[in-house]
Amino acid sequence: MYLGLPFGGDARRLRFWDPVIERLKSRLSEWKSRNLSYGGRLILLKSVLSSLPVYALSFFRAPASIISTIESILINFFWGGREDHRKIAWVDWNSICMSKGVGGLGVRRLQEFNIALLGKWCWRCLVDREGLWLKVLTSRYGVSGGD
Repeated sequence: MYLGLPFGGDARRLRFWDPVIERLKSRLSEWKSRNLSYGGRLILLKSVLSSLPVYALSFFRAPASIISTIESILINFFWGGREDHRKIAWVDWNSICMSKGVGGLGVRRLQEFNIALLGKWCWRCLVDREGLWLKVLTSRYGVSGGD
């Protein structure tokens, strides 16, 4: 285990993501969502809970089922539910994830956020041709035919 992820694991396997899911669940068990207002839950969701899986999402493409599981945990927390008891969602999650400018609450969509974080590495490799990360990748995988 290194920085919360299995060392040398396969990110396509669901078990690889268990530490991320468990970390989210353990953090939520410390908080009592029923004692918080919707505004308090929204702040915790946007500032803490959405940030927990960022490290894993910045290096690995998460399977759709993992994204769905994480979003389900976030939705249940926001609406005040627990793992064993689900509350009614009064507003569609897609509406909550819209930007504030168009009437949403500005919560990140994890699938798009995952793609953006991975795109950051592509951009970094294209722009910083002498960077350490590019040297590591080329020594590991070689140089492509286009270079």
